[in-house]
Amino acid sequence: MTPETHFDTPEAVLSYSSNGYGGLSRQLHSFIREHIVRGVWKRRPRPVLLNSWEACYFKIDERKLLQLAKAGADVGIELFVMDDGWFSGRNDDTSSLGDWEPDPKKLPGGIASLSKKLKALGVDFGLWVEPEMISENSRLYQEHPDWAMMIPGHPHSEGRNQRLLDLSNPEVQQYVIDSMTKVFSSGDIRYVKWDMNRNFSDIYSPYLPAAKQGETAHRYVLGLYHIMDELTTRFPEILFEGCSSGGNRFDLGILSYFPQIWASDNTDALCRTGIQNSYSYGYPLSVFTAHVSSCPNHQTLRITPLETRFQVASFGVLGYECNLKDLSGSDLNAIREQIALYKKWRDVFQFGSFYRGAENEASDSETLSWTCVSPDGRRAVGLFFRRLTTPNQSHDWYRPVGLLPDVKYHFYGRNIKYNLKDFGDLVNTVSPVHIKQGSALQEILSRFVNMDGEKEELTAYGDTLMRAGIALKPAFAGTGYNSDTRLFPDFSSRIYFMEAAE
Repeated sequence: MTPETHFDTPEAVLSYSSNGYGGLSRQLHSFIREHIVRGVWKRRPRPVLLNSWEACYFKIDERKLLQLAKAGADVGIELFVMDDGWFSGRNDDTSSLGDWEPDPKKLPGGIASLSKKLKALGVDFGLWVEPEMISENSRLYQEHPDWAMMIPGHPHSEGRNQRLLDLSNPEVQQYVIDSMTKVFSSGDIRYVKWDMNRNFSDIYSPYLPAAKQGETAHRYVLGLYHIMDELTTRFPEILFEGCSSGGNRFDLGILSYFPQIWASDNTDALCRTGIQNSYSYGYPLSVFTAHVSSCPNHQTLRITPLETRFQVASFGVLGYECNLKDLSGSDLNAIREQIALYKKWRDVFQFGSFYRGAENEASDSETLSWTCVSPDGRRAVGLFFRRLTTPNQSHDWYRPVGLLPDVKYHFYGRNIKYNLKDFGDLVNTVSPVHIKQGSALQEILSRFVNMDGEKEELTAYGDTLMRAGIALKPAFAGTGYNSDTRLFPDFSSRIYFMEAAE
């Protein structure tokens, strides 16, 4: 610093609570919701979206996108998001970042035509961009190689075949603002996923003099803030979602401009219990997004129940990221019911007070529980999740937190249906005819034979529910099944509801 100059340091937030980590978390949640998140989306319910990425990856075109969006509209999706691959030459991750023009082969009518057709289907339109990046194989790089950050005389460390634009350069900042303004004005765009898919390295600015190279990283962030401020001011109605290969840039600075952030590219339901539980120590559920993805999961190849994928993702801003066109009728019906349920309880999920169960703190715990309570305390929704199951499991207990002690609540679970396939060849112990797994007979029977799951329902005061907890129905233990048996294999979960009784 030179004499008579000043430097504004990044701001820090400190909080104290005498009520443990839970009390501290809820103070931070309130602070972020009330004092960090801004604009029209501060208190506006977030839409349930369908993202094209894991359904299509780069293999997109208008016809395929419209088919996927129609399938989404049929189950209650409110927003369809076209992810990476929509701009000219972008058939894989080796090219075209910086050249933000729609690919005429994939989108012959451009963004305007696609957004209009999506609107006719009854869904809003959103799209993916990665404005801070540049591909060496791009028109922009050929014209402005000096706009990319690189250390002179050293080979560049590529990340996802791309480089960082030098946002310390005002000319580069203006290019990003102008190019994104053109994109965001090209159709009825209601949502933008703003990605950043590589680590921050090769920190050297061709724009700054040698004496100021130590300022590059800081000036980059200030340049990014300027860009985000300008674009969110120009497009106040767009819901912006931050992303950085998932949650690698999840902080209050980004949330000052973008009201939500993609929590992680890992959508595996088991992994997400840990990811979302960890986020909850500092961030409210309304600022991190969670998607129901394909099975086996694309990151872990783990097989998890569809209901668990939904129930875990509900404790966040819910979305779907799978090829709905390939799903069975029963799965589509289940998703339709899931989305309707989430919409009914969306205000509690997104803006209620969040509580972690006491067992979540133990690193060796096989169970996890969460509770969200409405601001007035009269409605609550809870999750009980078990990682691995064992036969002859002792009773599982769900203990809600945050209820009003003197209010009487109606406690109940979802209506669960079990498919014949859920029991494998165990059905042959009771079936009058042999049913071979994978056979046509099993397939036909599974379409018509569904068994009711356990029913959890009671009425009690909040104080009783919180102190005593609810002893859940016994889990299946290798033999015997009736309507009071809880089928609870690995990675199973239940959602429970609590409403003040009149």
